[in-house]
Amino acid sequence: MKRIIKNNYKFILGIIVGLIISITTVYAVDAYIESNKVSFDNKHTKTNTVQDAIDELYERSGIHKEKWVEKELNGADPVLEDPLIPVEIKPNGDVYYANLNSEWYNYSEKRWANAVILNDNVNHKVGDKIDDKDIKGYFVWIPRYQYKIWDMGEYTTTMTLGDLKNSAADATKDGALWKITGNNTRIIDIKFGSVEKIPKMDESDAKLNEYYTHPAFTLGEKNLNGIWVGKFETGGTIDSLIVKPGVVSLRSKSVKEFFEAGKSFATGLDSHMMKNTEWGAAAYLSHSQYGIGNEVNFNNTSDRYTGYSAASGTDQSTVLADSAAHNVKETTQPWDSPVGYLASTTGNISGIYDMSGGAWEYMAAYRKNSVDGNKSGFSEEEITEQISQGYIDEYTDSTITSYNKRILGDATGEMGPFYSYFERNGTPYYHSSWYGDHAQFASVTGPWFYRSGCFSDGGIAGQFYFNGNTGEAYSVRGFRLVLSPTK
Repeated sequence: MKRIIKNNYKFILGIIVGLIISITTVYAVDAYIESNKVSFDNKHTKTNTVQDAIDELYERSGIHKEKWVEKELNGADPVLEDPLIPVEIKPNGDVYYANLNSEWYNYSEKRWANAVILNDNVNHKVGDKIDDKDIKGYFVWIPRYQYKIWDMGEYTTTMTLGDLKNSAADATKDGALWKITGNNTRIIDIKFGSVEKIPKMDESDAKLNEYYTHPAFTLGEKNLNGIWVGKFETGGTIDSLIVKPGVVSLRSKSVKEFFEAGKSFATGLDSHMMKNTEWGAAAYLSHSQYGIGNEVNFNNTSDRYTGYSAASGTDQSTVLADSAAHNVKETTQPWDSPVGYLASTTGNISGIYDMSGGAWEYMAAYRKNSVDGNKSGFSEEEITEQISQGYIDEYTDSTITSYNKRILGDATGEMGPFYSYFERNGTPYYHSSWYGDHAQFASVTGPWFYRSGCFSDGGIAGQFYFNGNTGEAYSVRGFRLVLSPTK
């Protein structure tokens, strides 16, 4: 028996109101439909008025008088514009067309809103199960929010913790140092709110231990109630992008090729290549009271399949990661499994995947006036134009340790203090204080940021990983899509 009410809401409510008014104690009435017959189950309610009793009925039946909104989001609920359709994804990965009048997301319970774009000439209606073959892209809603600043990110150098490359005993030391460099993590304090309720703020207004509106919700002249982030790394071809689980990440393209493909993916939804600040918005939400609150699990698939997670017992403690084909269950498992959930920003199937490992992801984030900038395919003039429109984050005059050049909210400088030491493979790395993730800033010879780490990066990969490169095509670098509807 399913608690749903279809059609004739007014008629059913009329019966309910009559029942309530006819008795001394206010009752809530559960309505059931089975074999086209309506039955009622009277139960005492703690409410004091007829209206409150009716409201309780709706709550208990799972049906809402109006489109479902979550009070916790304070007006920053998902913005759905064609061709996005809302979906609920079951723990086994089955996708259903969501009813907007029912509770299809709940950030207080770490269930983030999901939506999909269907392939051309595919139609579904509310309640339908949607086959994966019908889906072009999966997206996850990041609601507009403010976060409490815990660190202004004014670091300009790293601290040295020594050379750990020489002996078996160093493996133990490595673990201890991982704890040292990971000891600045915290649950990020976040408050949601619509454009009307939390205004845009400039960095000059930001203060330590005060709330600051995240910059990802400003795109050029537009203020946004949130953004839709690709649930997985982008796959497909440069002319036919897809965002799906279990597909090979698209790589071996320049930043400009990724950028132009992103802009053409869904023009009505203002689709674009992910920026550093947008990555930061997803990363911070993942480590808030609304997300997993930990480092997401590592995608160790050497063939870069999306949505996978290193299996329990896989060594992720150093850069020497296990490399696994995507079908080796002993070492890696898919998104719709209990192990797979650990690679999600929520710790369940509703979150964002591939934010640690898989392929490195180029960001639309650039250090201006850099000698290798044009290796991306862009001219400096084209980059400047896109910066002015809000589609590329701008950084200036930075070196690899100029963490103070961060944009607040981009999950770079705020992850300090920073350290440098050798990993067990004998290579020196820069590390943040958040899980020891690799932390190297954009520079004149590596002006384009990339995030997440690669399948081979092991313990230095994660949602707080960042580095810089030329922007040219590499077989190990891909990108992620973002949608910015304004309805």
